Amino acid sequence: MDTTQTRSALRMVTLAAGGLAAGLFALAPTPAPAANDPILSQLVGNWIGRGTVRQSASSKPEQVYCRIANKLVDGGAGLEQKGRCAIATNSGAIKGTIQAKGGSYSGTLDTFSTKGPAKIAGTAASNTINFSADFVDRRTNKPTRATIKLVVADGKYRLVSNGANDAFVASDITFTPQ
Repeated sequence: MDTTQTRSALRMVTLAAGGLAAGLFALAPTPAPAANDPILSQLVGNWIGRGTVRQSASSKPEQVYCRIANKLVDGGAGLEQKGRCAIATNSGAIKGTIQAKGGSYSGTLDTFSTKGPAKIAGTAASNTINFSADFVDRRTNKPTRATIKLVVADGKYRLVSNGANDAFVASDITFTPQ
């Protein structure tokens, strides 16, 4: 992955993570709509995310700030996220929907870094979900993949994303209720 791809992937991961983080949790081993999942139900509302982002493996961390609003959709079978994330040099809107089904999650996410919606998929174990985001980079027009780990605990959640084929931590953001 070249430097431009890596930077764009990291921006997408950072912005996508803010929106997706709230919807990507599963604790139930059997299929259940989000409304029946105690973690997803707790994520409805407004969240503030603060942390760091690195544009590349060699760059210094930058502060990131996110505001995310979540609501249940599709009769409680999914979670919709809308919001915005910003770093000193860039900001952008995010919008996504996650569908929960039997410990697996799938959905889409639109950001200013993607050409069309990113496809999101993941699985959960206990209070952690690991997922991948596949998308076409808006700048390079090339397919790109990012990995994201979410951990929920103590009424907040933490998102750690990796860039450039897991070569470095691209973002580390903690979300708290607003």
